[in-house]
Amino acid sequence: MKTLVFFSILMMLISCSPSEIQVNFSSPLSVYLHNNQIAKSLSDTTLMIERGNTKWKGNASLSWEVEIPEKDDYEVFLIASVGEAGDGTKITMEAAKEKSDFSISQTSGPFPGGENFTVPEALNFERVKLSGSIPLEAGKQIITVSTSGIEKEEVLFHFRSLELLPVSKKEVIAEEEARAESARASVDWLVETGYGLMFHWTSGTPQPDGSHKTFEDAVNDFDVEKFANMVEETGAGYVIFPIGHAESYCPAPLESWERIHPGQTTRRDLIEEMANALNEKGIRLICYINGPLGFGYPRYGGATPETRQAFVANFTDILTELGLRYKDKIAGYWFDTMIAIFKDFPQIPFKDFFYAAKLGNKDRIICHNAWIWPDVSPWQDYWPGEVQHPIAPPENGFMKNGPSPNLPYQVLLTMEKHSWGARKSGIKDPKFTSEELSSYIKACMENGGAVTINMCIYQDGTVGEKALQVMRGVKESIR
Repeated sequence: MKTLVFFSILMMLISCSPSEIQVNFSSPLSVYLHNNQIAKSLSDTTLMIERGNTKWKGNASLSWEVEIPEKDDYEVFLIASVGEAGDGTKITMEAAKEKSDFSISQTSGPFPGGENFTVPEALNFERVKLSGSIPLEAGKQIITVSTSGIEKEEVLFHFRSLELLPVSKKEVIAEEEARAESARASVDWLVETGYGLMFHWTSGTPQPDGSHKTFEDAVNDFDVEKFANMVEETGAGYVIFPIGHAESYCPAPLESWERIHPGQTTRRDLIEEMANALNEKGIRLICYINGPLGFGYPRYGGATPETRQAFVANFTDILTELGLRYKDKIAGYWFDTMIAIFKDFPQIPFKDFFYAAKLGNKDRIICHNAWIWPDVSPWQDYWPGEVQHPIAPPENGFMKNGPSPNLPYQVLLTMEKHSWGARKSGIKDPKFTSEELSSYIKACMENGGAVTINMCIYQDGTVGEKALQVMRGVKESIR
């Protein structure tokens, strides 16, 4: 029996002159059709959305109601992970009674899959250009993608979204992408360092005994020198430390942050003290900021023109104050959850964001986390690499195929299995031995990439002794 599921209707209005273009991999001149923004779904099996991916099985169709900005021929890009069972599958696109058939091929990339991974399958998402193009008139259109004549029972592919790129704008888009690439800061120091650490130290982080201090008290009591000494024991060349994770707290007296998040700043400037203590040991500081939490964007989408405008003003104010206050003390940023904002707001001015993040230090490196999906913008300096477990090392500093073949390679692992931070019950044992982790780091370094290891941390700034022992062994092996 066929099932019919109704979702919210996406009305995509995109209006930019060429001089205003802020490019994703294509541009806000393109139309983005996401799997959970469809007008309707019709299937004789089941289309399941899991962790943002639609498992496509059998004969099914997805339809979007969308506003096409102008008449043009549009190239079609499929954002998907296509498995062996889906290789050669025919997809039909229909719009304004025009039908076009496309054939998809198996995708490839660095993800091996397996039971140790967050996703059990080897999901190698790619931005796949389908052959040919489709003509679309300006105005409201119903666009449908379907499969038919399928007899296989396996999942054919995991679908994320479609992108429709106007052929007449290809040259302008390519030029803007080239400008973004040429504007990137060098990541040579990151590659030469080889590995660093990330810590999810948040307002919810517990003490070793399971108790919990207020954020203000935890910041005041944080022993920076002891923390820096611990990092030095690991041999890490950089630290990624959070601002505004879990809740919108900032461990410093930033006026812009206080204006946006009243009562969620501190009198002590932990950012500066930490940067100074680390820099004295030759260790650089990269700041983590969650995009929706830090810059005030609705976490689950549905923003209005006013909240989008506020988001742009917020990131401008915060990044300006951070950049001019700390200058080269902040070597980089790791921006999280930006893909969720992009899905809801594809016109994000990434170019403006890029330059705001460079204020005070033109060599500062930034990235926008898109998890296992293709990059949200070329206006960034390195791949965020949130994978938790080892994947294939880079080739000449870049990923071979997969979701991010155009950004310098940096991969983010978790030291403790299925855990980013300490819990009241304690810190889990490490999932790596020193030998295993050293071997992987060396493989990445030899091929031009860097590895970041997230270590669980307590509110007092201490980490698990077993994990620290692993990192001491890594230092001995690599340094």
